Amino acid sequence: MNVPGILRTATTATTTSLPPGITVPSTAVVTKNVQTLSGWQICIASCANGAVPKTYKMTQHVASASQNNDGTGATLYESGTAFGDVMWHDTLAQNSSATHFVMDMYIKIDHPENVQALEIALLKRNGSYWYKGSTQCNYKTGEFRGYSPGHGWVSLGASCVKAQANTWQRVTLQFSITSGRTSFDGVSFNSELQPMAATLAPIHESTTSQTMGVHFQLDNANTTTGYTVDVDNWNVYSW
Repeated sequence: MNVPGILRTATTATTTSLPPGITVPSTAVVTKNVQTLSGWQICIASCANGAVPKTYKMTQHVASASQNNDGTGATLYESGTAFGDVMWHDTLAQNSSATHFVMDMYIKIDHPENVQALEIALLKRNGSYWYKGSTQCNYKTGEFRGYSPGHGWVSLGASCVKAQANTWQRVTLQFSITSGRTSFDGVSFNSELQPMAATLAPIHESTTSQTMGVHFQLDNANTTTGYTVDVDNWNVYSW
């Protein structure tokens, strides 16, 4: 189901709107304002690989959470449990032939000192293979990491740039499916690109399907005080 102001797919992409060093072809399929899509689901406890926060909530169409007060912003919130984790995830319109992806968004955090990590992912199921473009910006170690099935979080050779309190930060991620592996090609914080050349193996499933989706996970630090993340202008390009 589409709602006003949301474009799930398109056949044109505005390359000039992306940070320096990141380009997409004009034929790329675009999902705009991912944070406003319907169908978001929640994942806690073992699903999010952490303790359950006492309080957690996603609120969509929040004017104060949007950059230009147009009401397209969303807020993600958790608190109450040390090392509590909560994930929100949604599916995107399928682009079954896609092997290249760019995910571009703006985030704002009220209390970054309470963040253990932020996890942002783009997931592509292609037949029996599940390519997990799962990334983690670790606010405590300063590492930018990727999830390796069966091995856990591993360094991608880039640094996590922490958001400043109550200040919009632009985050742009580049992925591709290369030689049967998930390739982490680059991460940009506030338009400063860090190229990467790390690849990780996919998960092999017994069933087949064609799906594409995203997730955003809040990991609380060793404190019961939580934090809120505002998300706006979250766009996904695939080709």
